[in-house]
Amino acid sequence: MGTAEEQTVEAPDSALDTAVCSRLPILFLDVDGPLNLWGRVGRRILNPLLRAHLVHLKPDDSFNVNVVLSRRMGSRLRDLGKYFQVHWATSWNEWANQHLSPLLGISEDLPWVRCPNGDPRSKFPAVMTSAGNTSFAWVDDYLSEEVAQATRKKLQWPQCALLVSPHIMCGIDSEVVHLLKWFSQIQRGDREPGRREARKAVAIVSSGRVDAWLVTPSMVTCLSLRKGAKRHG
Repeated sequence: MGTAEEQTVEAPDSALDTAVCSRLPILFLDVDGPLNLWGRVGRRILNPLLRAHLVHLKPDDSFNVNVVLSRRMGSRLRDLGKYFQVHWATSWNEWANQHLSPLLGISEDLPWVRCPNGDPRSKFPAVMTSAGNTSFAWVDDYLSEEVAQATRKKLQWPQCALLVSPHIMCGIDSEVVHLLKWFSQIQRGDREPGRREARKAVAIVSSGRVDAWLVTPSMVTCLSLRKGAKRHG
């Protein structure tokens, strides 16, 4: 089996067509952790692929935030936009479009769900309402088995979900991108994804840096090698 960099998943030929895009799964994105590598904030940055920014959230400089972004993050998000409808799900709320999108070189008009704070449990109602009956992936560094179980109870067949919790020092790296692309393909099937699909996903997240759960209306499967797989429902 090749590396995550070597393996590719084909995007739909007409991904930019409005009708096709409306049928794509949703990708809900947190900022701090998945994009802003906050585990590196305040540290000396030696990696030339990383860059620190001071973001002025208020014009009077009363609220400034240090962020560390990968120089590859913008291109990764633009690539994922071929496979997903990208939505913000972050306590940055509208500030994500205003301040982060220009730094990343992505659309400054992405849909966003209002999040009261950074806890996925507080984001959960808004995320599920925004998803409706559309399958979705959710990337947030604080996702857990508890949130995965709550998600399973809300899904409606044939809807499914992928919850991804990346390492705060790595964020959305090539491994996470590969996993997301894999999910964008398997959720289009006419049957509920099962253990066969889960085994393929486990092989993708082999580094041990990523926690992930594949969720269907009848099952939660932990994809992280160090945690094994569990069936519920």
